[in-house]
Amino acid sequence: MDSDRIAGKVVRGSAYSIAASAITLTLGFIRSVLLARLLLPEHFGVVALAMVFLNLAGQLRAFGMDKALIHRSKADQGALATYFTLRMATLTTSLIVMLATIPLLALFYQNMPSLAAVMAALVGVEALKGLNSVQETLLNKGLEFRAIALTNVVASVTMTVVAPWMAWSGFGVWALVGERASGMMARWVMVWLVFRRWWPRFGWNGEVARWFWRYGRAVWGATSLAFLLDRFDDFWTGTFLGKTPLGYYSRAYDFARYPRRVIATPLVSVFMPTFARLQDDRLRLSKAFFRMMSLMVRTGFLLALLLILTAPEFIRLLLGNKWLPMTLTFQLMIVYVSVDPMMAGMHQLLLAVGRPMVITKVRVWQMLFFVPAVIGLGTWKGIVGVAIAADLMVLLGAVLLSRKIRDVVDFSWRILLFWPLVGVTAGTAVVLAASTVWRGRPAATVFFAKFVTVLVVYSLLIVIAEREQIRSGWLALRHALKPE
Repeated sequence: MDSDRIAGKVVRGSAYSIAASAITLTLGFIRSVLLARLLLPEHFGVVALAMVFLNLAGQLRAFGMDKALIHRSKADQGALATYFTLRMATLTTSLIVMLATIPLLALFYQNMPSLAAVMAALVGVEALKGLNSVQETLLNKGLEFRAIALTNVVASVTMTVVAPWMAWSGFGVWALVGERASGMMARWVMVWLVFRRWWPRFGWNGEVARWFWRYGRAVWGATSLAFLLDRFDDFWTGTFLGKTPLGYYSRAYDFARYPRRVIATPLVSVFMPTFARLQDDRLRLSKAFFRMMSLMVRTGFLLALLLILTAPEFIRLLLGNKWLPMTLTFQLMIVYVSVDPMMAGMHQLLLAVGRPMVITKVRVWQMLFFVPAVIGLGTWKGIVGVAIAADLMVLLGAVLLSRKIRDVVDFSWRILLFWPLVGVTAGTAVVLAASTVWRGRPAATVFFAKFVTVLVVYSLLIVIAEREQIRSGWLALRHALKPE
């Protein structure tokens, strides 16, 4: 595939992904607000802790085979059959481990009587997720971004209907289980019945299996460390602080993730297979990487700033006063998810060019810092301390990774970050200076005033400072969108 066709697929794929992300983000936000109003913090805490243990057992199947298949330049029927056999073997093993650990956890967490039943139900959801990932990987490898986008929309619509209805009907914690189950069933219908690209069959090729193992074991190390980095704070909070603090912490993280969901997640999903296609062309790879990071930083910083400065009003107006104890934690977690998308972009770049061990080494350093930081700061400051530990951990990883990717691509961090940081500083300064004017006004008025002020100040500064880059980017976009 020549460069123009790849560029066209990337741009159209980005458009599909961002459009679908806008829909799923809106629906997910509505769903999250409704569930937060209808359910209690401890309901979210129980499900968050259950997912820690289910995902821990799920690491047995996270051998990086999906990313290995995307990375592999040629995937004939023999390679696909071997991939499917390995995928089903690891899935079955992880499900058995999950079921075996439920009675032990029920004994240990007797203060959470619903934990065991919730875990048992979610095991079935995990089985469906493992099956769906086979077809979703093939769609990603084929750059079938339209199919992926439609699948995401259908799943989001289904969850938005099912979960709030269950919560309103009094199902309590089971509304959250229903949310996951209904979404995964909708995805199964889409990827297996509507967009299926390959009818799976078992097979075995020893040489291909060894290749998957060599690539996957390094990815497995990185993903296992990523899991510990992502879930150790949930485990420690739920085990030592309790289900209610974990409910606050998990909701703070979930709402803080919206800047990442609207831009970073769809872009990363599009650019991972694109990086793999361009891995032998350093110039084009560097351009693709910089364009992805530039868009994520400029939009992500704006959304993060909006959420941080409007957090008190956001929580009071949309979630209710019962969620106000998570305000500072929510603001701190927005810092985390503002840096994390850059980490994700660098991760996908290194995976696409076949250097997963670099990620593993960086995550080892993060883990050595994160575990004692969570225990120490969490014991001292509760969930606020845990959030601070997460911020420091992700900043450490970003610094370490930024040095490593110099071997793969050429770009300037100064050009990437300077004007967005100036925009953040200017927007914050204007809002703080005007805070005395808004004091004592209704929460809705303050929210609207802060929102408009930040949006205007940040956007104008970026447009004025980078008008030439925006113009050239728009011309490149128009060229890429032309029919092939």
